[in-house]
Amino acid sequence: MRKLLIVTTVAETLDTILTKQPNHLNNYFNVYLATSPGTGVERVESQEGISVNIIPMIRGINPFYDLYSIYKMIRLLRQIKPDIIHSYTPKAGLVSMLASWLCRVPVRIHSFTGLIFPTSSGFKKRLLVTIDRLICRCATVIIPEGNGVKNDLLRYNITKKKLDIIGYGNIAGVDSSYFNRNQCTDSKDFLKLKDSLNLSPQDFVFCFVGRLNKDKGLNELVEAFSLLDENARLLVLGNMDKTAPLSKVVYKKLVEHPRIHLLGFQKDIRPSLALSNILVLPSYREGFPNVLLQAGAMSLPAIATDINGCNEIIKPNLNGWLVEPRNSLLLFSEMEKAMLSDKLDSMGIEARTNIIDKYERYEHWERMVSFYNKSNL
Repeated sequence: MRKLLIVTTVAETLDTILTKQPNHLNNYFNVYLATSPGTGVERVESQEGISVNIIPMIRGINPFYDLYSIYKMIRLLRQIKPDIIHSYTPKAGLVSMLASWLCRVPVRIHSFTGLIFPTSSGFKKRLLVTIDRLICRCATVIIPEGNGVKNDLLRYNITKKKLDIIGYGNIAGVDSSYFNRNQCTDSKDFLKLKDSLNLSPQDFVFCFVGRLNKDKGLNELVEAFSLLDENARLLVLGNMDKTAPLSKVVYKKLVEHPRIHLLGFQKDIRPSLALSNILVLPSYREGFPNVLLQAGAMSLPAIATDINGCNEIIKPNLNGWLVEPRNSLLLFSEMEKAMLSDKLDSMGIEARTNIIDKYERYEHWERMVSFYNKSNL
């Protein structure tokens, strides 16, 4: 069997988004994994049944450390001699594609998920564009996660190589049997969370899931939520993103607001989604947000910004609503509309149907096997 090396910047990507995918692919290829040291590595090894190779990498721009990462990757490539290398996330892409180009790995694949440069400016934007162009030059195959990412890669002239989306987009798919509201509402975790929040039958619950990052639109979310009626509640799931943290002002508002519940990172987000009426994702940029797929599988409509990825999943007034990014008043208007809507149940059914039809995890895994087995790859 051919050797396939999958590389992510941090173990969290393998532990959450790509969970069990390497294990499935290992039935068809000799799969190797590489990621940075840190929490989650042992869990990944246990759940995938595959040893993880440690390559020190850090998010953000750090030329000297990146050179060290490339050196370590070259050593690993010379040891494994993979037939295919596939990287996810920006830093893993830079390190993997440069090192595998130098080592002449036959097939070099990079998946572009969320692009950073479209929402950047000045020198940082020019540098990010240069890095993405370099990744594309070194790769033999480039996969945009969705049509929005594909259009940005073309619009900014990042590459002239062929760009093919796998399936309907996304890099992992969703296990709709796991993300199923009916499987959660009687669970101990669900009942424990419900009791701890002291919710009343009149409360309307919004939910945000994601890293507490300045580009996630949490400033607008807090402002919009603060204008809603007293029976509105907001659950916020996620840890602070140290590479692009929230401002102290926004974080203080989240902590001090009496109807906002900061729950931190949750390995299992299903109890929170099952308790909620609406998911809210007011990001400035996304690739193809997994949380919208997971919420949809849980029969949860969503309010999201009209940006890449979100507008490929959410169809207005069918399975949710789309709003202009960075606009707290418009976000408030849609949140208020959702609270008054009598169509949430039917929208939730449509949301789950959409996920099952297009994004079922096991079907995505089979598409990945077919993709790797392409004769022209």
